[in-house]
Amino acid sequence: MASKSPALRVLENSRVSPPPGSVAPASVPLSFFDVIWLIHYQPVERLFFYDFPHPTAHFMDSGLPNLKSSLSLTLQHFFPLAGNLRRSPDDRYEISYVDGDSIPFTVAEHDGDFHDLSDAHACDVSKLLQLVPQLPKSYDAQPLLALQATVFPNHGIVIGVSVHHIACDGSSSMHFMKSWASACKSGGSMPAVAPRPLFDRTLISDPRGLYSVFLDDAKSFQALQNDAPSGEIPLTDMVHVTFSLKQDHIQRLKRLVLAKATERETSFHCSTIVVVFAYVWVCLVRGVASDRKAYLLFPVDCRQRLQPPLPAEYFGNCVGPSLVEAAVEDIIGEEGFVAAAEAIGKAIEGTKDGFVDDAERWLRGLLPVMPELCMTVAGSPKFRVYETDFGWGGPKKVLVTSILGPGAISVAESKDEQGGIEIGMVLLKHVVDEFSTHFWNGLKLLAK
Repeated sequence: MASKSPALRVLENSRVSPPPGSVAPASVPLSFFDVIWLIHYQPVERLFFYDFPHPTAHFMDSGLPNLKSSLSLTLQHFFPLAGNLRRSPDDRYEISYVDGDSIPFTVAEHDGDFHDLSDAHACDVSKLLQLVPQLPKSYDAQPLLALQATVFPNHGIVIGVSVHHIACDGSSSMHFMKSWASACKSGGSMPAVAPRPLFDRTLISDPRGLYSVFLDDAKSFQALQNDAPSGEIPLTDMVHVTFSLKQDHIQRLKRLVLAKATERETSFHCSTIVVVFAYVWVCLVRGVASDRKAYLLFPVDCRQRLQPPLPAEYFGNCVGPSLVEAAVEDIIGEEGFVAAAEAIGKAIEGTKDGFVDDAERWLRGLLPVMPELCMTVAGSPKFRVYETDFGWGGPKKVLVTSILGPGAISVAESKDEQGGIEIGMVLLKHVVDEFSTHFWNGLKLLAK
């Protein structure tokens, strides 16, 4: 008799809003950092896995009421997330909130293997996406946030988050998640882990009219995407897998780069991020034709790069794209890792002074190379995702499931070791073994 496939059952569909009358109607205009994301509907999706050795009834009776009440209280302070993206009366874009606006909150039960889904090994993306809430798409009033809590009876809980990137970047998104988690853990009082969010868009001046520049460029990107062949890969052919670089690996990689940089008479700041990006980039590029260019795209937090710098509590988008270019033959050669690290390190140095001054070229510089991108990055170890504690302890695992494009990766701090880094990837099943071979063989050679 065939075995029964694991099933997900929806137990409740509800909506959660800030407490009635707690937030006045408001309109938050988009900044030029926000409007970039009009081109990208795909929400940013994260899954937080928590050990929870209790039956579903226990969660429904005691856990869920606190989860929802703390969410309502948190949304009082993060009210734009309960609002909608719409056209403003002056034909620009804004996030509108009125009393009663709410977010969809799904509660489900799953009889699959919680520990199998939350381990580092390859897992079918289609299984993980059952745990991700669907963010409805609308052209008139676009919702910005959806949440889902999935109970694996007597084993665990998964909190799934889908947030439209136009609402906020990763730093702000995790500000919200940690605030909600802390409020839940404390039984309903607002947390002290993060400052109250600040939505004042006048803090980002735009004397050069970058809003209009980016809006026009976003339309060009949209046209490019519409004209491109679909070439969509079935989700059943894709797996999510997590690789880890331990602190010892990272220190060895740094020493290798610094020694070779001295020989090459070049200098740059060899940070953890530099060697992590370089190592993964080289492993990904191994299968690319050697006569091509390799491109790496990673986000740059601009909060401290503006004049004046933004307050830490600013909530919204404030990241720009940094593009790194190298010849494939240079980064798969004998000293390819060092060459990749040098290219990335110098690109990061180039973001320190005048990065925003060159913003007009950000998107236009990406247009010609989008089909050639070998690697794109989401997340950051600075987000400290493993500190998101709802009262069940820290997460067993945190995954980003929206990294579905070729070469897309997510990065986070290691759950198990201070100074280590986790790399999440979605790969075709037949590519996993090839990448794994490059990844682990390189570390073996490093240890000699």
